[in-house]
Amino acid sequence: MISARIKVRVDSAFLCSVCTLFRANKVLQGQISECREDQFKDDARLGCSKDDLKAMLTTSIQRLERIENKAMGTLFGVAVAIAVFGATSGLLGSDGMLDGKCYAIQIGAATLLIVAMLYLFGSGFLALGAYRIGQVFRPELVDRTPVAEETHEKIVLVYSIEQNQRTATMRSNRLSAAFTCLRNGLMVVLMLGVLIVMAGVVR
Repeated sequence: MISARIKVRVDSAFLCSVCTLFRANKVLQGQISECREDQFKDDARLGCSKDDLKAMLTTSIQRLERIENKAMGTLFGVAVAIAVFGATSGLLGSDGMLDGKCYAIQIGAATLLIVAMLYLFGSGFLALGAYRIGQVFRPELVDRTPVAEETHEKIVLVYSIEQNQRTATMRSNRLSAAFTCLRNGLMVVLMLGVLIVMAGVVR
């Protein structure tokens, strides 16, 4: 029990809850793969009108689109952070600000640079992954009236709504990890800035 708690805390503090979120996404992916339309034959939502179900489907698709927009914003933040990171990467060179400083400061700065790089690129990778997770579910032409019965169309609408909600949760989980990685990366860059200021003071 204690070991499990330690793993969760390490995952949350240093790995941005990536392991926890990936396990949750694996469960959701299994639910999406195993889900079938006939599982919703007795769903209470079938009592709603077709227009209401279409509105629910539109809402579920819009949620997926909002998550994609947030992923794009995260990628922009990562690009800015990497630009800052690139400006500081020359500190350890022969003519850098830390040239001639003690090895402890240089090693500390190098470590922070590596950690920041891992967090920032990890954030970009996770945000990009949010685009690839799952698909948008919606009825096809053969599932719509008058080609199909209205009851069948309603079942497909409920099925699509449920699948989109699961897909949105998976994308949101991955994006949440991307946000945390970006935050941690910026914090490490800030720590590096503090180290540089302190190194300028130390003679």
